Amino acid sequence: MTRMPLYLFATAVLSLMAVSGFFLLCRLIYRINRDAVHTRSDVDGPTAIWTGRSPSLIPGRFTVLPTAKILLAVFAAALLSRVCLIIWAWFLLFLSGETTGNLLTDFYTLWVHWDARHYYGIAKDGYTATGDARLRLVFFPLYPLFMRGFAMFTGGNLILAGTAVSVLSGACSAVLLYILAANLQEVPPADTVCAFLLNPYSVFLCCVYTEGLFLMLTLAAYVLRRFGHPWLYAFCGFLAALTRMPGVILAGIVIIDLIDQAAARNLTSRTVMEGILQIMIIFSGLLVYWGVNAAVTGDPWMYMTYQRENWFQQPGTVWNTAVNTLRYFMSSDGNPDKWWTWGTQAAVMLLVPALMAYAKALPFDLMAYSFVYTAVVLSPTWLLSGPRYFFGLFVLPLMQAYALRRSPVWVRTTCMLVSGMLLLLFVYGYTIAVEVL
Repeated sequence: MTRMPLYLFATAVLSLMAVSGFFLLCRLIYRINRDAVHTRSDVDGPTAIWTGRSPSLIPGRFTVLPTAKILLAVFAAALLSRVCLIIWAWFLLFLSGETTGNLLTDFYTLWVHWDARHYYGIAKDGYTATGDARLRLVFFPLYPLFMRGFAMFTGGNLILAGTAVSVLSGACSAVLLYILAANLQEVPPADTVCAFLLNPYSVFLCCVYTEGLFLMLTLAAYVLRRFGHPWLYAFCGFLAALTRMPGVILAGIVIIDLIDQAAARNLTSRTVMEGILQIMIIFSGLLVYWGVNAAVTGDPWMYMTYQRENWFQQPGTVWNTAVNTLRYFMSSDGNPDKWWTWGTQAAVMLLVPALMAYAKALPFDLMAYSFVYTAVVLSPTWLLSGPRYFFGLFVLPLMQAYALRRSPVWVRTTCMLVSGMLLLLFVYGYTIAVEVL
């Protein structure tokens, strides 16, 4: 196999990352030196290309809270969309002739695959250091705890409890996204929610996976901070870090706020101490997870050993991930994962950095969070579920809505229809073909 396509693809991914990083650096430098800008015309001039028109690194304090009627409508639409997908999966199973006649058994057949089994095992039996079940230690504990809590509403059925957690978390995420977009001038709230709910990987809001809970917690953290509740932000960040490793990236928002205040020359020692404490609260979620590892195996970092030995994952580089992704794509002819896994991952590895580079006018803190999140997600040595991890980036629907904000209605409608059809296809891929992971 010639290496030229592999290197070209990796160069394209890194170049898009570099462009978005360059825009962020320009905005940061401009903010630090903003005292040199005295007039509005300066801000609206050539410099605005790099700054997104605002000298601040963060948006102003949020003040817009849509009416309860609107938010309930968004919540209901999100719930209805998940119910429709579950019905669609049952219809596909009926067409395949594999139905058992028992709706609950069919539900398990359709939706309990891959990591869902591990989360069920943790919720049912907890962690262990022996046998194959020891590998469950690589999965963080908060989601299984929620499953146990919700089981009281499902007659003790953990699978239905986990599904309820995912569906309700996804609906709450849609509401929070609407609130977030309503407070930003750059993106239409309705388009943002549509982009979120029609994302092909929103299939994971219907099953026992952490994506819904993680999105809800990271969104809640950001929205609460911008409404003036930094300690609730830190608590949600703690819970996010106890759900998935990238939750600790929320600590970067605190650092950006401190830099912004320092640039505005109103940073105080009290503010610094509060910021440090909030960062420590967020990282304590990871410390609790390390404590679980230590309690179960005696080694706080045993999960890293399991990831390396069983999933071939350890810290790597974006370049190697890009090369490996295209290599597997080009060498997997005749294998279903050519398109379900590697083709989709290659496409998303180009799409997300491209959106980051294009959406440079969105608030700096959101784009900086996206940049770090993307770099972290693309760093493992053997990335397999990249598109699903990207779905956990709460800024993604904002970037999608921003990219289409000035397009004609027919263009936006066409993009939504295509995304919706891909979502139906990916429901088939996860439930029937069992190829989406």
